[in-house]
Amino acid sequence: MPRPYENLTFSQIWDNYDSFKADYDALIGGFPQSSALKADSIKTTFYLLYAKYGNDPIASNDIGQFKMQVFSVMFAYGPTWERKQEIQNSIRALAESDLLQGAKQIYNHALNPNSSPATGTLEELSYINDQNTANHKKSKMEAYSILWSLLHAEATNEYITKFKKFFSAFVDKMHTLFYIDNDDDFVIQEDDD
Repeated sequence: MPRPYENLTFSQIWDNYDSFKADYDALIGGFPQSSALKADSIKTTFYLLYAKYGNDPIASNDIGQFKMQVFSVMFAYGPTWERKQEIQNSIRALAESDLLQGAKQIYNHALNPNSSPATGTLEELSYINDQNTANHKKSKMEAYSILWSLLHAEATNEYITKFKKFFSAFVDKMHTLFYIDNDDDFVIQEDDD
């Protein structure tokens, strides 16, 4: 059966997570481990890529290079995406009481202290005469506005879009290739598939 595209699609290269993970482990083995993704993030990346680009033909004719390109993006941008996801999960889990809590400010006054702060530093005096505090509380509207703006982050979309350049921008059916042999006769290339 002939392939519908000139180049292989993502799902023809990796039709399941196990083959993707095996290639990831084999090719990323030489990368520094400090930037390695967690197992769940590798799996999530595969399924997100499969959902977005599963039937898209790759832009490169070299499958090995394509694999390294995909894993290079995972190496470069994956840890940041992973951390943003953790932060998003923490933000989503905030209780309303946490959202309404504002900043606390403390004002200390020291009259004739025994010590003086070093010039140019932010050292606190060990002795104070007077202290005032200000506790701010956000309104529900303000708290929810801040939460809304934080939840509107598109970390996953930004991450998956980084892979777009590795897929063909011109998706068209494969055309029959014609070659001329030494006798100036046309030869039609038959697809082995």
